[in-house]
Amino acid sequence: MVSVSLMITSDDLRQIPLLASLDEPTLADTARRVQRCSFRPGQHIMLEGEPAPGLFMVLRGRVRLSRTAPDGREQVLAMVGPGEHFNPVPLFDGGPNPTTARAMSPVVCLLLPRADLLALIRRHPDLALAALSAMAGQLRELVTLVEDLAFRSVRARLARLLLVEAASGAAELTHQELAERAGTVREIAGRALRRLAEEGLVRLERGRVLVLDPAGLARVVEE
Repeated sequence: MVSVSLMITSDDLRQIPLLASLDEPTLADTARRVQRCSFRPGQHIMLEGEPAPGLFMVLRGRVRLSRTAPDGREQVLAMVGPGEHFNPVPLFDGGPNPTTARAMSPVVCLLLPRADLLALIRRHPDLALAALSAMAGQLRELVTLVEDLAFRSVRARLARLLLVEAASGAAELTHQELAERAGTVREIAGRALRRLAEEGLVRLERGRVLVLDPAGLARVVEE
């Protein structure tokens, strides 16, 4: 991790949905406590099981959150992009990092250390409400992930993932990344993607998947 000593302003923090509704005194107090950090592509930001450094808020780039089984298999839980945050749970329960976070591109984050976050919450209760609301949203996403893994086929899981990632028309993910997020292996994901392509629902390109028929993919999700 490289710390960059550039001044953080309230306007910078207001671009982050978690903090957008807070008043100026709360934002100013928070701006004095956050640190700007940068990471190279492939660099680990934090490791599962280690002490939690604080709350991360992404300004630029994409971060992959995952857990690893004892046999080495990895389940990707989320991809976090600009404006999003990660690792709030251990800041409140005092436990270790629940996931490993790795930079998938050049990443710039703001880091709010645990002690500073708790001090801010004591002084500004609205920050606690914002954090609870954000954590509730993340819990709903995890419930959806559990539902996908338990009840949907690989084909349906990939279709739902493509719909989420391709809001602008293309999912900028490799077949390996899609497989990891769908909870399967690359070979099985590749076969499912080729079938979707043969049906005219998507077009496969190097490093990305172009969605051609969102309505058709939505029907696959419900199969």
